[in-house]
Amino acid sequence: MGASWLFLYEAYRTVGVGISSLAYYCAPVIVMALSPWLFGERLAPAKIAGFCTVLAGALLINLQADGGAESAWGLFCGWMSALAHAAMVVFSKKADQVDGVESSAVQLAASFLLAAAFTACQDDCAFRVAADEWPWALMLGVVNTGLGCYGYFSSLGGLPAQTVAVLGYLEPLSAVVLAALLLHETMVPAQMLGAVLIVGGALASELTARRRRPRPG
Repeated sequence: MGASWLFLYEAYRTVGVGISSLAYYCAPVIVMALSPWLFGERLAPAKIAGFCTVLAGALLINLQADGGAESAWGLFCGWMSALAHAAMVVFSKKADQVDGVESSAVQLAASFLLAAAFTACQDDCAFRVAADEWPWALMLGVVNTGLGCYGYFSSLGGLPAQTVAVLGYLEPLSAVVLAALLLHETMVPAQMLGAVLIVGGALASELTARRRRPRPG
């Protein structure tokens, strides 16, 4: 979690919230692809179709990004955050005897230590938060991180890894919408199509798989 956040926030700084979130949430595709080998879960045709659709969307996002060095670095950080996030989901599934509160506490504490160590290694490691930024920082810590992590890790043990992976795409969808509304970020038409493919392909694969599951008799 700590590594994924470090890369993700660097991607936010360089390529924006919308594109960074879409790259970050290609992590569920990695989990989905590995779940047959790691968890013994069957990869149904609908999942494979959704997997290919998401990859096509991710390719569009990357091909249409600004070709500058900063943009390339931002996309690299986005993909590295995705890899770290995928590892976090896999390890959390493996630790199925740890409940949501304990898992959240351990991961947040470890993330804090990594972020603190990384900050201490920077040339300018001063910790500065303006007075009018404290409410937003506290909301981010308590609501988005604290309550969000509790709900997320509490659900991991009782859901298939593929379901956790696919439902996670509700976050980048909201990130793209809110980035456009609140931060006035824009994407070219091809990137908009990529966003639709990423979110739509993931959700469609999950909904199709749910309809095909036999009902308990």
